[in-house]
Amino acid sequence: MKLKSLVLALGAALIAGAAGAATLDAVAVTTTSTPAGNSFSDIVLGSFTLTQASDVTGSVLAATTVGFGNGQTLPLQSVSFSFAGLNGLTDLDASASGFHYANLAAGTYQLLASGVLSGPGFGGIAVLSTTLNVTAAAAAVPEPATYALMLAGIAAVGFVARRRRRD
Repeated sequence: MKLKSLVLALGAALIAGAAGAATLDAVAVTTTSTPAGNSFSDIVLGSFTLTQASDVTGSVLAATTVGFGNGQTLPLQSVSFSFAGLNGLTDLDASASGFHYANLAAGTYQLLASGVLSGPGFGGIAVLSTTLNVTAAAAAVPEPATYALMLAGIAAVGFVARRRRRD
C-alpha cells in the first residue's frame, strides 16, 4: 500500500511541476548620457541578467529639465529616438523608444539607445530613463503522449514492485 501512495505522489509532483510558471520582479534602469554632438548612437543604458527564458518589455524616456531641489531647473535637449533595445535581436515593438522581446534565453543583455538631440538646452545633455519589465516565458506544456509514457513507466514500476513482493 505504501508503494501505491509513493507512486501517486510522484506522478502528481511531475504533473504539477510541468505546468508551473513564475513572474520575475520588474527591473528599472536609469542612466544619464552626455553624447557628443547632436546625435548619439548605441549609448549603453544599462544591462540586465535573465536566469531563465523570459519576455522583456520596456521603454526609454528623456527628461526635459533637471531640478535642483531649490526651485531652480535646468533645461535639457529634447530627444528623438531612432532605436532603443537590444542589438541583433528582433524588436516586436514598432515604436522607436519602446521595445518588446519574446522568449529571450537566459544570459546577460545590454540595453542600447540611438537618437538625435535638438532644441534649446544646456550643453547637449540628455537624461534618459529606462523602464524594464521582465516576465518568465510560459513553461512548455507536455504533449499527451508524454503523460501517457510517464504513466506507463509508473505502472511498470508498480508491476515490478508487486511481483517482487509476491516472490
